[in-house]
Amino acid sequence: MSTARYDFTPPALKPLRWLTDPGAGVSPAIRGMLLGELFGSPKAVAVALLNGMLLNVVALYLHSGIIFALFMLIDVVLVVLRVRVVRSAILAATCGKPTPTDVYLMTASSWCALQGAMAFTAMITGTMTLQLLAAISVMGLIGPICARNYAAPRYALMLVLLCDLPCLAGAALCGNHLMLLFIPQTPMLLFGAISIIRRFQAIAIAALEAEQDGRHRARHDSLTGLLNRFGLMEALDAQYATSQRFIMFYLDLDGFKPINDTFGHHAGDKMLRAVAERLRADVRANDIVARLGGDEFVIVAPKMPPHEGENLASRIIRRVATEAFMIEGVGPLRIGISIGFACVPEDAETGDDLHRKADSALYEAKAAGKCTHRRFGHAKGNRIPTGCS
Repeated sequence: MSTARYDFTPPALKPLRWLTDPGAGVSPAIRGMLLGELFGSPKAVAVALLNGMLLNVVALYLHSGIIFALFMLIDVVLVVLRVRVVRSAILAATCGKPTPTDVYLMTASSWCALQGAMAFTAMITGTMTLQLLAAISVMGLIGPICARNYAAPRYALMLVLLCDLPCLAGAALCGNHLMLLFIPQTPMLLFGAISIIRRFQAIAIAALEAEQDGRHRARHDSLTGLLNRFGLMEALDAQYATSQRFIMFYLDLDGFKPINDTFGHHAGDKMLRAVAERLRADVRANDIVARLGGDEFVIVAPKMPPHEGENLASRIIRRVATEAFMIEGVGPLRIGISIGFACVPEDAETGDDLHRKADSALYEAKAAGKCTHRRFGHAKGNRIPTGCS
């Protein structure tokens, strides 16, 4: 699954979208990964050229005519085109640009159709050596086609048929009764191919889902579903790479320990989940919310000027502290929150410095009293009237 990490563009043409649809019950993220599996490496595409070249070279040696020379030329052109398309698609996907998915799928289909045409022509020459070589060539292609395109069963089956059906037609028309033995074998061959494709796809989906779940667990807090410390570091690195301005808020609950001590950790966990939901509801869609542990949270707000940071901090304090939390089995509970924040580029330039200064500002806010926010380096802050005591 070497290309599953890339983001490939779904086909634009409806027939190709239908052919590459992995089936119901597959999440959009997994669909994108499976689509990437259809893109073979340039080396694999080049190796496929050898199969057709062998048949054409033998045909040119045993059978006169320009048709096999033409097949050889088309084969080389298609392989060169496919290699270029694959390289272009992988480069575009890694850069987040649209990929030539339709072109790739059509060139791959054209190549399989060419192999079928070559096999048909070899069959009707009447030369036993070419007939056997054509049959072996087609049979040899079916396995790699299934293994390469298992992510899209319909598409894989179409490629198999493009190779196999012309060969069978040639066997039926060639006049060699021995070649007719290939026809009754076709249903069993197709049934086996479909079984292999479905099995490979099921294994791939299970593996990708497990990988996705593992990555999510590694980056998210199991209690609240927010990013954890590791996920926050990754998100912050991305912010430094894409944004010139953002604000980091450090948040700490006021009065959380008494809730834990009085009602138990079960109630405390419910309170933390409820606070996380309010924080998510009060930030913008592209803002980052994380839980560092205990009752400490972090918010990163991209492209937010300092004065808006003051407004967001005040709004969060009101949201958390003004309305009581209805905790199941306990009843309504109130809690406060203090916030310290630092701005990039005004207050800090590096990630470590930003964390240190936001944490320092939080310490100042906590020292000033509950339901208070402070910006680093600014002595004055606001204690929000919420009923905190």
